[in-house]
Amino acid sequence: MTPFWQTLTIAIISALSSGGVVSLITFFVSRHDMKKQKEEEAQSETSRMILALGHDKIAYLTRKFIRRGGITQTEMANLAGLYAPYRAMGGNGDGKAGYEACEKLPIIADDEADRRDIEIKRKEYEL
Repeated sequence: MTPFWQTLTIAIISALSSGGVVSLITFFVSRHDMKKQKEEEAQSETSRMILALGHDKIAYLTRKFIRRGGITQTEMANLAGLYAPYRAMGGNGDGKAGYEACEKLPIIADDEADRRDIEIKRKEYEL
């Protein structure tokens, strides 16, 4: 084989193989990017669901405590434990308003909280 044909053959093989390698690399990178994007979307949905569940629980508890007119020390600690990550995740002002209202409630004993809850249920169900 003459040097011309040898050079031409090497040039053609190099062109084909380098394009194939680049295409292969591009394929794997784009596949990785799509997989990562799907994972981020799933994580975003999970975060929104957790935030919604936190909001629901905080709203339920704060309404209960405000209606009762008092909160136990344990309930306040539990509410603070729910509110801190809710706020850190970007929770809205509804949770903040309820939490701040509960901070102003008097601290009552567990047995007093139970007595008030029973009284509320009796009135609610007309017993």
